[in-house]
Amino acid sequence: MPEFAPTFFGELYPSLQALKAAFDPYNQLNPGKIATPSGSGHQLTRVDEVQLRGDADGQIDPQVWQSYSSALKCNGNGACYNFDPDDAMCPSWKATRERMHSPKGRASLFREWLRLQGEAGVDVIQSERSTPSFLRSLPVRWRNTRGPRNGVDDFSHEVYDAMAGCLACKSCAGQCPVQVSVPEFRSRFLALYHARYLRPIRDYLIGSLEYTIPHLAHAPGLYNTLMSAPPVQRWLEKNAGMVDSPLLSRFAWTRFARHWNVQTASVRRLSALTSAQRVRSVVFVQDAFTRYFESPVAASFMELASRLGFRVYLAPFLPNGKPLQVQGFLSAFDKAARENAAQLRRISESGVALVGLDPAMTLVYRQEYRKLLGIDQSPNVLLPQEWLLNVFPESRCTAPVRQYVLLPHCTEKTNASSSSSDWTQLFQRANLELSTPAAGCCGMSGTYGHEARNVRTSRAIFEQSWARIVDTHEQAELLATGYSCRGQVSRLREKRLRHPVEALLECIRR
Repeated sequence: MPEFAPTFFGELYPSLQALKAAFDPYNQLNPGKIATPSGSGHQLTRVDEVQLRGDADGQIDPQVWQSYSSALKCNGNGACYNFDPDDAMCPSWKATRERMHSPKGRASLFREWLRLQGEAGVDVIQSERSTPSFLRSLPVRWRNTRGPRNGVDDFSHEVYDAMAGCLACKSCAGQCPVQVSVPEFRSRFLALYHARYLRPIRDYLIGSLEYTIPHLAHAPGLYNTLMSAPPVQRWLEKNAGMVDSPLLSRFAWTRFARHWNVQTASVRRLSALTSAQRVRSVVFVQDAFTRYFESPVAASFMELASRLGFRVYLAPFLPNGKPLQVQGFLSAFDKAARENAAQLRRISESGVALVGLDPAMTLVYRQEYRKLLGIDQSPNVLLPQEWLLNVFPESRCTAPVRQYVLLPHCTEKTNASSSSSDWTQLFQRANLELSTPAAGCCGMSGTYGHEARNVRTSRAIFEQSWARIVDTHEQAELLATGYSCRGQVSRLREKRLRHPVEALLECIRR
């Protein structure tokens, strides 16, 4: 204990004081701990005066503790202070070296915010349940948003800044020893925060993406022309805080589906299949990103399945809800998740396997959906490698045999531990050499890198790990499982990385 340091160190204690005076003459670093600067007059902290974290944590209501356990169970072990650029744990911490941008820092800020809410008499759990309507709360949120301009302080803004720097990649949820999940309590905080303060246009553009893109995709040429126009790009960056918006794919989807006899998955159509036909069928669950921005990649999976002798059915597109959840539109996410889950459950009752392509979107079904709806009510949607492992035959590709290097999505790598080894097994069956080097985060993570406020951090994260691999692997072809990862490489290095299914399809075509 601090006050016993002179007794413990004995005649060495004056030397410690001299050292303290040399490097910390104003007693700013851990004041009252170990030693005080010689001649300063400062005193060591007494045992009965030490403020422990538990004293503050004990002020938080037990029901709030239980509800927000994903943040409050942080025990300060500091595993998230990871300096290895080739490890996925908390890329925002590695890029900024700021404690507030680490899981431990965010959990600490959030815990103090909950304590202050309770001290102010605010029931955060009840506030989540009784969020006022958009129009009814608009005057209050407008007035509160003007508050900071008039000198009104609110600790919530500091917490918001910390949450805004989170990539929501869920690496902490998969790697933290006590499973602190920043994306989970981040989304809940954003919902509560924006019940008091106005949202930027950016949030609405991101949250509504899955609803607007299917309609805009009817005129990809017009959309791409507008989004590529410098005046539009400048307006988006200045007023919406968005940069480098992706363009729609101009892929002949209807002609492709007709060629491979891809039909819409319906309960009636699937229930009419025989047992033998069900075994040789698969339902492709679309996601907005690979379906509309990378249509050839989605088509590659369906062609691969067809060439393997499977009849492909296409699940009708419904929003997955991940962009809504990430931005804290929790009521809208609840509605989207329930509608999508109900449709996929009905389809899955036929016994035909459901497969999604993008890992970040597909893993939502086994994480956020299960937390919201429960395991029984959540659809079982497989990652592509999980399904392919059961159906891909032993085959040998004709020369030349190529070497591949896989860069998996960080959410997939940390939350589906067997994902990389599954791809390795698949490539071995195809007589293809696949290696998975240690790699950190690409820095994109969904739309994070497209937000103007995050561009610098996004680039820094990429340069720490992925840049070295992308710039040096010339003998082998790089593959990436994440849509956002491929987009980041294209944006920062003007290189197109293929999805692993495209390499397998190339093999099967031979």
